[in-house]
Amino acid sequence: MTRRRKKQNTGILAWLARAAIFLIMLVIAAIAFTVDQVKPTSDTQNSPPTLRPTSTGRTATSAGLIKIYFTTPDLVYPDKRDQRNASPLEQAVIADIAAAKRSIDVAVFDFDLNELGEALIAAKQRGVTVRMVIDSENLAAPEVSEITGRLSNAGVPITFDDRSAFMHNKFLVIDSQIAWMGSWNMTENDTFRNNNNMLRLRSQLAARSFQEEFNQMFDGIFGPKKAIHQRPEIILDQTPIRIYFSPEDGVAKYILAELQQAKKSIRFMAFSFTADPIAQAMIEQAKAGLTVQGVFERQNASGTGATFAELQSGGVDVLEDGSCYILHHKTIIIDDRIVITGSYNFTNNAERSNDESLVIISDPEVASIYQAEFERIHTQATSPLRCQ
Repeated sequence: MTRRRKKQNTGILAWLARAAIFLIMLVIAAIAFTVDQVKPTSDTQNSPPTLRPTSTGRTATSAGLIKIYFTTPDLVYPDKRDQRNASPLEQAVIADIAAAKRSIDVAVFDFDLNELGEALIAAKQRGVTVRMVIDSENLAAPEVSEITGRLSNAGVPITFDDRSAFMHNKFLVIDSQIAWMGSWNMTENDTFRNNNNMLRLRSQLAARSFQEEFNQMFDGIFGPKKAIHQRPEIILDQTPIRIYFSPEDGVAKYILAELQQAKKSIRFMAFSFTADPIAQAMIEQAKAGLTVQGVFERQNASGTGATFAELQSGGVDVLEDGSCYILHHKTIIIDDRIVITGSYNFTNNAERSNDESLVIISDPEVASIYQAEFERIHTQATSPLRCQ
């Protein structure tokens, strides 16, 4: 009896040893797979190597000064509220709000996320200055009026844009140190259904640009009435970033300049695209032999003024989005090196009357991250989902 028990224990120990070795090998392999090659830069000589986060929070620079978030990897179809997982993008923004010491400024077209609203109220209650600018277009929705009412009752001052043009920005500035910007409205739809992207820029200069824009809108100055500020090029980990705001900066000319200087390829993802000059620049480059591809949000591809048919007849490879919800990106990738993105749809309204933000980033690593998102969306467009 004793001998049999000893034999069984030996077998168990041997099995556990083999399992432990196997787990150690898996951990080593995982570490080897996730460690990113970092770019040497004088700004980050004392920074530890950065691990590659999940695809929802890709670190594009060695010190994490630029992080890129997509809603896409976490979207589940069909979306059911009671089956949702936490959104890494929303949780990352909430973490920054929770860590704020002095100030939080939020400019967003649409807002109905309860957890995010509660995080802003909690920040206000612990003494952080919280301010908001929101377009009044969506106040007719009960969930928007309810949460903005709670924020206002908690002492958060909100400036509403009541013009027919939109305050269409989607950005946050935290402690004058961090700026978030991109295509993401702070809503359930944009978080759990629609394809969106956001950039997190840890930079005083970037934060200052967004705060200058915010201050004007918070004071009730919108659209063409806004003053023009100098827009210095910002370098983060050797990555040049230019920040522009519409309509005061005349954003289209900067987009056109990048398109006209393209040497190899232009790829885009567009919620709304009616700007003929941008379309013509793409057609000219396609005729010159460049690879020019794009995906349109399906519901807008045949809308009034849409350039889909124009681009298609001009030799551009354009497809309608194949997801069951909304393609909400406003992104152009040029020569696998330059990324143009933000809240700025490629439309006349975005150029002339809406309040918008846009960045132009020159960095192959950033471009590769956006390129992967484009390839995923382009592949889905060739084999659309069957929507219920």
